Amino acid sequence: MTRPVLLPVLLLAGIAVIGGGSDVRAQSNGGGRALAPGVKVEVAPAPGSGSSPAAGKVDETALRYYARIGDGERLEAEIARLRALDPGWEPPKDLFAPQPTAAGVDETPFWTLLSAGKVAEARAAIAEQRRKSPSWQPSDKLLQELDLAESAGRIRSASDTKRWQEVIDAAAAQPEAVACNRLDNAWRLAEAYAELKQTDRAFDAYKTIVTTCPKAKERRDTIFKASRYLSPERLRELSALGATANPATGEDYSTVRSAEAELETGRLLERLGNAKPGALSAADLSRVQGIVRDKQDADGAIALGWYFQKQKNFTEAQSWFSQANGWAPSDKAAEGLVLAYNGMGDKAQARAAAAPWKGKSSRIDQALKAVDPPRGPSGGGRSAPQGPSELDQALARHDFAGCIAIIRSTIARSGPTAALLQQRGWCLLELKRPSEAEASFAEAQTLAAREPAPKAAPAPAKGGASTGGKAGDRSPSAAGLPQTATPAQENAYGQAIARLATGDVTGLTRDLPRTNLTPAQRAEIRASLMATEAGRALEDKRYRDVLRLLDARKELEPEPRNLGILRGWALYNLMRYDEAYAQFKSIDDRLSTEDSREGLTTAWKTIYHEW
Repeated sequence: MTRPVLLPVLLLAGIAVIGGGSDVRAQSNGGGRALAPGVKVEVAPAPGSGSSPAAGKVDETALRYYARIGDGERLEAEIARLRALDPGWEPPKDLFAPQPTAAGVDETPFWTLLSAGKVAEARAAIAEQRRKSPSWQPSDKLLQELDLAESAGRIRSASDTKRWQEVIDAAAAQPEAVACNRLDNAWRLAEAYAELKQTDRAFDAYKTIVTTCPKAKERRDTIFKASRYLSPERLRELSALGATANPATGEDYSTVRSAEAELETGRLLERLGNAKPGALSAADLSRVQGIVRDKQDADGAIALGWYFQKQKNFTEAQSWFSQANGWAPSDKAAEGLVLAYNGMGDKAQARAAAAPWKGKSSRIDQALKAVDPPRGPSGGGRSAPQGPSELDQALARHDFAGCIAIIRSTIARSGPTAALLQQRGWCLLELKRPSEAEASFAEAQTLAAREPAPKAAPAPAKGGASTGGKAGDRSPSAAGLPQTATPAQENAYGQAIARLATGDVTGLTRDLPRTNLTPAQRAEIRASLMATEAGRALEDKRYRDVLRLLDARKELEPEPRNLGILRGWALYNLMRYDEAYAQFKSIDDRLSTEDSREGLTTAWKTIYHEW
C-alpha cells in the first residue's frame, strides 16, 4: 500500500487563517504573505541579502523556490511535507528573502524547467552546469523532485497506454509520486488495481485518498472516480469515510456525501428507464422525483414521464412531460405529451401539444399517428379498417428491428413502395446501420421517381433519431423556415443523415449546395457538419477554429451539452481558464456527469495551481 504524504496545512506553526483574501500569489500584506484563499504565512522583514537556509534536519530548497515564484499551493504542500518530517520545524521568517546557493549557482532555472514539466531539459541543464562548475552539486531537494517528476511521468505514460502493472510497479518504487499533492497519479494507481480486477486494493487506494487528502473537493472527485469500479455498497462506505475521516479546518465535507447521492440518482434514473411498471419502490420513486424537481432536470422529467406512461398512469405522465417541456422545450417532451394526452382521451390537447413541432419533428409526426391513425398499412397505399397498422405500432414502441422485419415481409408479399423503402432507411439508421440506410434512401428515391406523384406528401415516420447521425430531434430554431418536405427531399435528407453517420463529411460538404433539401433540413445538416468539424478542429489543436465553428453553429441551433463540453476544452486550451471553468460549471450545475466533472476539476486545478 502506498504511503500518503499529506497533513492539513492549517495545523502547521506559522500559518494562520484570515478572512477575505482570494489571491493565490505571494503578496506583502502587513508583515505576512498571502499564499492561498484565506491563508497567509507570517514572516519577518527580509534581510538585505546573504541569508542562507537554516541548517537543520530538512531541506528548504524547494520551499524557498515556491515562495520566490509565488506558487502558494505548492508552498503550502511543501510546508506540510517538511512538518511531517520534523514536527518541531517551523517555516523560516526569511522565507521570501533572496537566497544564494552553494558555489554561487542559482538553481532557479532548473526549478523553472521542472515546474514546466521539462524534466529531461532540467537534467541536461544541470549536467551542463556541473561541467562548467565541477565543485557545484545540485541540492538534494532538486534531485529528489526530479526523481519524483520522472516517476510521475512513468505512471502517467503507463496509465495512458493501459499498462496497468507498470503503473503499480512505478508507484511502489516511488510512493511520494502518488501522494495527495499528485492526486491524478493516486487516481491512476487505484484505476490500475481496478482494471486488473484487484477490487479490494483499488478500494484501499481510494480509501487512502478520501481519508488523508484534506480538501473536500478532492474527496468528492475521488468518489466520482471510484464509481466506475466500486459497487454501490462500497461506494457508500467510501463516501461515509470521506465525509468524516481526518477533517481539516474550513472544509465542508457535505459535498462528499452529495457526490454519492448524485451517483445514486443516476442509477435510479437508469433503472427508471429500464424498469417494468411498478419495479421501483415507493421510496426510490419519491427520491428521484424530488431530485429531478430540485435540479429542474428536463431529461429526468422525461424519464419519469415514460415510466408512468408504461404504467398507463397517463395523468402523472402528462404532468412530468409538461414539467420537462416547461424547463427545456423539446420534441422529446412534446412527444410524451401527445401520447399522454391521447392516453387520457384528450385528443384536442394532444394535437395542441404537437402543433409547435408538427412537420418539423419525426417524433411528433409519428406520435400523431396514435392520435389520428392513418388508414391502411403505412406506405401500402390500400384502404383498410381504421386503426394503426402493425408497422405504426412497432414504430410507436421504438421497435426498429421489428420495423425492418415488417417491411421485409410487406415487400415480399406486395412488392416495394418508395414510402416503405424510405421508412426502412430511417429504421436502419436507428439500428446504427448507416450504409444500408443510405442505399435504402437511394432506392426509395429511384422508385419515387417512377411512382405517381401523391396529392400531398405525408410526413415520414422516422422513429426518433437525433441530429448528427440520427433523424428526428429537429431544432425549434428552424420554426420560421418552410416545413413541408416532398418525398424527394425526405429521401435526400435521409441520405445526408446516413452520410454524416458514416463520416463522409468532406463529400457531404461538397455536395450540400446541390442537394434537394428544405431550408430547415439544410440548416440542420449544416449544423451537424459544423459540429463534426469542430470536433476535428479540437483533435488538431485548432482551438480558435473550434470556437468559430461552434459560434456559427449556435446561429442555426441551440448548443447541446456535448458541444458545450467541446467549447469548454477549446477555451481551456486557449488558456482562457476562467471562461472554461464557467462553461464547465454551467453544464455541471444542470446535470453532473463524468465529462462535466472532469472539465470542471481540470480548470479549477489550473486556476488554483492544484497540480
